Amino acid sequence: YDDAAIIGLSLDEQRIILTRDRGLLKHTAVTHGYWVRSTVSREQLGEVVRVFDLGGSMRPFTRCMLCNGELQRVDKNIVADRLPPRVRMNFDDFAQCQECAHVYWRGSHYQRMRRMVDELAMVEPRSQL
Repeated sequence: YDDAAIIGLSLDEQRIILTRDRGLLKHTAVTHGYWVRSTVSREQLGEVVRVFDLGGSMRPFTRCMLCNGELQRVDKNIVADRLPPRVRMNFDDFAQCQECAHVYWRGSHYQRMRRMVDELAMVEPRSQL
């Protein structure tokens, strides 16, 4: 996205812009933004969770990673033809994005993400001075 599109989304959807681009945050149309200090993605997540005190309000695995649509449980038979053979054999619980129809299951990636989310949930909020 270019700066104008990011600013437009922020204003239209009342979102906070999280960025490493200081120039973007200096734009006069930006009403809510935060300059992310770390350059390491995992540290960036922890920083945002800490600064905005999100540890207790996270709702992981409820939104699509591709389009941010809501995920809803779906019967295996409905998505079976779209699953890799090993997934079809080894997993029974699935969720599907209501917007883009992407299918999710609790494979090894889920387990790694679960551990990371659990760690982030324990991040102490930034002290208020």
